[in-house]
Amino acid sequence: MLESKLTSNIAGVDNVRMLGRFFVSALKTLMDRENIAKRRKKGLNINDSLFNFVKLTFLENAVLKYRRMVQFGDQVVLDSTFPPFPSVAFDKRIMNYVNNLDMKEVPTGIVSISTTNCCPYSCPFCSTNARRVTSNDLDEELLKTTITAVEEMGVPSIILHGGEPMYRYDRFLRLVKHVNSDTCLWMFTSGYGVTQERAGELKQNGIFGAWVSLDHFDPDVHNSFRGSPKAFDRACEAIKFFKRAGVYTCLSLVPPDDLLKPENFIKYYDLAKSLGVAEIRVMEKKPSGREAERGVLAHSPLLANLQKKLYADPRYANHPPLSGLSTWLEKDQALGCQCRFEYLFITSTGDVQPCEVSEVTFGNIKEEPFQTIYSRISKSFSRCSTGCIPMVMYPEIREYQKDKPRMSYLEKTDSAAKIIEGFQEKGSIPGAYSPIWSYYEKRLKLFHKRQAAKQKSD
Repeated sequence: MLESKLTSNIAGVDNVRMLGRFFVSALKTLMDRENIAKRRKKGLNINDSLFNFVKLTFLENAVLKYRRMVQFGDQVVLDSTFPPFPSVAFDKRIMNYVNNLDMKEVPTGIVSISTTNCCPYSCPFCSTNARRVTSNDLDEELLKTTITAVEEMGVPSIILHGGEPMYRYDRFLRLVKHVNSDTCLWMFTSGYGVTQERAGELKQNGIFGAWVSLDHFDPDVHNSFRGSPKAFDRACEAIKFFKRAGVYTCLSLVPPDDLLKPENFIKYYDLAKSLGVAEIRVMEKKPSGREAERGVLAHSPLLANLQKKLYADPRYANHPPLSGLSTWLEKDQALGCQCRFEYLFITSTGDVQPCEVSEVTFGNIKEEPFQTIYSRISKSFSRCSTGCIPMVMYPEIREYQKDKPRMSYLEKTDSAAKIIEGFQEKGSIPGAYSPIWSYYEKRLKLFHKRQAAKQKSD
C-alpha cells in the first residue's frame, strides 16, 4: 500500500526540543553497556568517550548552521547525508562516532555505489555520456558481495545509483532487496523510468530517500541539458510518484551559470517548494570528467551568501533546506572535504574513489575485496581538510589521468595516496574541528601509547 508522508521544516521551540532529543539519544548510546564494553576492548577510557561526545556537538552545529531539520512523518532528518531519527541506522552512525577515537577507524558514513554505467541522457557535466551497453556493468553478484561487506564494516547508509539505475530496473530492484533493512538506503535518478508502481515497490523493499536531478526551473533548459524533450516532465512525475509512495524525496542540482544569479536561483527555489520536495542537494561544477577541460572554477560567492540570506529570511522558512552546498561546507568554517569520513564512491567499473569527482582510485573491487581497499584508503585520510580534492590537486589529478592507462594497479593506488597526502598538506583543519583539534591530537597520542603498551604486555 502506498503511503504519503508530509514534510515540514522544524523551527523555533520545536527545533530546541529536537536538539534535546538528539542529545538524550546520543547520551544513551554513550552510556550503553555494550558500547562501553566495545570501547574498553579498544582501549578507550572515559575521557576519550567524553571527547567523542563533545565532538558530535561541534559537527552537528556545522551541519545545521544554515539549514533546518525536516520532519518526515514520525522521523526527523538533520540532513540527507545522515540517517533519519529515530532509526537503527541513526543509532549506528552515533555509535560509530562515540566508539572510535582515531578518525582513521571511524566507519564511513555513506558508501555510494554505481549499479550501472547506462543512461539514456547526455548531460554535459556527467561522465556517463548516454552509454547504453549493459555488458560493461559490474557483475550483480559482485555488487551484492560488496554491499554485504560495506554493511558488515558498520557503514549506516548506502546510495545506489547509475548512470540511471532505473534503466536496468529489474537488476536494480534485486540490489535494493539485497540491502539490509537496518541500512538507510538512498537512490539517485533523473526520473527516467520511474512509475507509481515502481516507486511503491522500491519503498516497500527498503528505499528511504531519492534524489531526483532537476537542473533548471525552465523545462526547455533542463531538457536541453539532458538531451531529451521529456526529461523535465519525467523528473516532475518521478517526484510526485516518490512522494506518494512515502519516499523522502529531494532535488539534486548542479547549478548552470544563470542560476548563480540570485533572482534566477529563487525561481528554482520556488519551483522546488511547489513540487513539495523535502530538501535540495546543491553541488557546484567540479573539474572532473568532461568538465575537467574547463579547469578550476572558484566556488560562487553569490551562492554562499545566498544560502545564508535564504536561511535568515522568514519568507523562505518553509522552503526546502539546502544541503551539500560546497561553497559553505568545504570552507574553513565548516566541515571541509568529507571524503572517506562521510563518503566513499564505487564507480560502475569497480574503482573505489574518495568521491565521484576526485577521479583517483585506491583499488578495484574486481581485483580485491572491498575490505582491503577500504583499509588502504582509511590510512591515507588521517584528518579532514578544507577544500575540494579535484580543485586543490587539479594539476596532479590531470597528470594522474594522463598516465593512468600505463600505470600498474599498485602504481595507481600509490599515486592516489600521494595526491591525498598533498591535498591534506595544502589544506587546513576545518572550522568544525579546529577548536578541538589540538586536544584530539593529544588524546590520540595517549591512546596509541596505551595500545602499544597493551600489545607489548600481551
